[in-house]
Amino acid sequence: METIIYETLKDFKENYFVDFSLQGECGNMLQYLSMLKKKYTHHIDHCRSLHDKSDTLSFRIIETLDDLEDYMPYHSHFVLKNDLWEDFNPSHLTEDDFIRCPELLGNCIDLGDEERPQPRTLYEKIRLYFSLKKESETKDAEFYEKTTVFYEIVKYIGDQIDIEKNILLRFQDLPKKGNSDKNIDLNSWELFNHIRYNDVGYLETSRYLKDITENYHPDLLKSLLKDLEFYLFIEKEQKEAEYDSGEIGEAIKDLEAKDLPIPRLDFIPQQFLTDRQKEMRQADKRQSGEKETISIDLEGLLFPFEFFSLYEFQRTILRKIKELSPEEKETQTDIDISELKTSKTKSIALLHHTGILDFLRSKYPTISDRQLAGFFEFVTRESITVRNQSSQFTHDKRSVKYPIKNKKDIEDLDRLLVSFGMKEKRVF
Repeated sequence: METIIYETLKDFKENYFVDFSLQGECGNMLQYLSMLKKKYTHHIDHCRSLHDKSDTLSFRIIETLDDLEDYMPYHSHFVLKNDLWEDFNPSHLTEDDFIRCPELLGNCIDLGDEERPQPRTLYEKIRLYFSLKKESETKDAEFYEKTTVFYEIVKYIGDQIDIEKNILLRFQDLPKKGNSDKNIDLNSWELFNHIRYNDVGYLETSRYLKDITENYHPDLLKSLLKDLEFYLFIEKEQKEAEYDSGEIGEAIKDLEAKDLPIPRLDFIPQQFLTDRQKEMRQADKRQSGEKETISIDLEGLLFPFEFFSLYEFQRTILRKIKELSPEEKETQTDIDISELKTSKTKSIALLHHTGILDFLRSKYPTISDRQLAGFFEFVTRESITVRNQSSQFTHDKRSVKYPIKNKKDIEDLDRLLVSFGMKEKRVF
């Protein structure tokens, strides 16, 4: 269903609930509101581009300013160019005053040698400059008047998104608190937003963690970790809703054109799916002729660095929990494994990191990267070559297709090896 752009806030409020019930692509109201917010923001941007495209006043203002540079001292031209003349305007003169009598600008800025008569062209340019500015301001005012309602709708949508998040947060917190009358403490939520949207360093996040957990109280650390996991769940769901199928398709084509792998999620067993996810899986199977489809990792595809700082913070919390609980035995379901994304790329990276591929190459010197990929595809029964991931089997570490990119990737792989007892445990 095509999204309707309403031109009054009243119409929007009366209809968006009804429209949501007709939208099959959005699983919940938070997703729907997030999609709407992006649609209206794009509409405003489109209106702005049309306004700017038809407006030549800005160029004429710049040209007039360039001409004036030849008729007045540099410092005066600087004041005029940066629209600072009002700071030197004790008589409270207006643009209309300068249009009517351009000589009055001399009361605000230095127009040159007062003993010499000013050239007529100077005053004509001053009059033209302020006339153009006034016309431009009038047109901008008309534009904002036409789009004000869309700004109001976007603000209203933003308020509804906050309400939906608070509802989810209360629902998450109720079983723990057992009292629906208590106010929910949103300090952790505000902290996550601060870390996500600001350039926060490790020292600062360490201080935040120490303060909010009252000097690393184990129970508070675990509660903070739970809050962070829930935050990431909600925010990623909202972020994914901002992209439509067309944008997802374009991103996939862009990767394919660069011969890069498409990030995909591992298949989740049926018993671990939500009811909504089960419905979506059944719909995908019907559409694909009862074949299991592979889910694309939308985060890795569209916004891979959006939550990077929060994943770093999550690792810091996990390290602190492990540091304070050394007696806890690690198993194959160790908490570090649950924080890692398991994908085909990471599995291939693990083959590189453990030296398995190097061993096979030394034992079979003539084997090619594609043959290696085919061998592991046969052993694991997982599709590798058909998705062109065989290129990730390259032994050239400088290649953009080599799956281990940086120190963080190595730490993640080491963490997996620790879980399987293949590497000595250490604090990452």
